Amino acid sequence: MRVVDRLEFPKRYKPKQFILIIVIVLVILGIFIQRSSVRRNASRIQISDVRISNFGTQFIELEYTLANTGKRDQEIALMARVWDVEGEEIASALFSVKVKANSISKRTKMLDKLNRALQEGERPYKAEIALYTRHIP
Repeated sequence: MRVVDRLEFPKRYKPKQFILIIVIVLVILGIFIQRSSVRRNASRIQISDVRISNFGTQFIELEYTLANTGKRDQEIALMARVWDVEGEEIASALFSVKVKANSISKRTKMLDKLNRALQEGERPYKAEIALYTRHIP
């Protein structure tokens, strides 16, 4: 009787060490490029004159000025937050807006989903609108 040696199918090969190093370096380079792109875009967007224009027990309306000094139209994500006198967050919202190139515009944002209702005679104390950037953990 003949004995036939067969190869293991599928044959598994361990990846070479230098391939793993190249992959790790490429991942780190990709993260660096993404972060520098986010920083560059953030430097072109300016948010100013944030104020509370109107409020009630179930809503808060914010006014702000948004400027894009870049050469391209952008769609950006903004985070709006409002606090009371004690520093407790009353409302927050994540929203996106389209901004035309080389433009300055005055905008409003209505926050109608509050974390808690405002008490009678209570006023929102502080408001902030900031550029929201994703972070790679």
